[in-house]
Amino acid sequence: MRFFLCLLFLAFSVHLSAQSYMESTGDSIAPRVYFNTGFFFPNMTTSLRVDSERGLGTNLGLEDDFNFEENLSVFYAQAVLRVKKRSQFVMAFTNMKRMSSIDLDENIEVGDTIFYLGANIDLRFDVNYFALTWRYSFFNNTNWNAGLSFGVRAAQFVVDAEALANGNSNSIAYGESTSVTAPAPLIGVHGAGYLTDRLLARYSLEYFGVSISEIDINVLESRASLEYFIFENVGIGAAYSTSRYRVKDIPLSDNFDGRILFDFSGGNLFLSARF
Repeated sequence: MRFFLCLLFLAFSVHLSAQSYMESTGDSIAPRVYFNTGFFFPNMTTSLRVDSERGLGTNLGLEDDFNFEENLSVFYAQAVLRVKKRSQFVMAFTNMKRMSSIDLDENIEVGDTIFYLGANIDLRFDVNYFALTWRYSFFNNTNWNAGLSFGVRAAQFVVDAEALANGNSNSIAYGESTSVTAPAPLIGVHGAGYLTDRLLARYSLEYFGVSISEIDINVLESRASLEYFIFENVGIGAAYSTSRYRVKDIPLSDNFDGRILFDFSGGNLFLSARF
């Protein structure tokens, strides 16, 4: 993180090149669209509890209690659209799917269903992540910009648990399934700068937190990236991002009571295009 911040500081404080990319290729330094697509390698930590009218459900640590895979390789896509000289929209999407199967060594409660000791349980936890951010650059020079941002995040959590009593294939199958979308508005800061005519650095930090009555949502995100354009419009890039979700109950949701603690952070390798 310090490395990327140092790069941005250099971009903001020095004249980047004797002949800027703007001077050599017109307005290509500020293309209307950037598009990145590639692989995201998150390390994940997840704690889940689904409550019912009877009371609190069982706290489940998916990595520790259910042997969920901590490190994934998933698809990630991001687009940056400049709509005005100082204004741009950023859109991103990724999907993370995991599942595990174990024999229970104790009773656990998920929603309205109790899974009993000795049952073989298949647990699936999927996350669809959507991001939309509007950025305004108060500083907007030839080779760099910086400003504030306002965005919306939506993380759709899908939980599905199925079991066979006593792990016997002739036993009765039973289960519990729920899906909930946790929306959150975020505010933050952003900056980007061309360190050379081909090397672009970006950084963003965004946050949202609210605690009202029994509703408690806290989201913190950051992303730092470097893109190197091998050709005028096509390049490669690397990024590191972190996301932390703390959700207790969801406003406007009738099918979820409980708590989700979900962290994912890791590297991103991608192809980059600008137009």
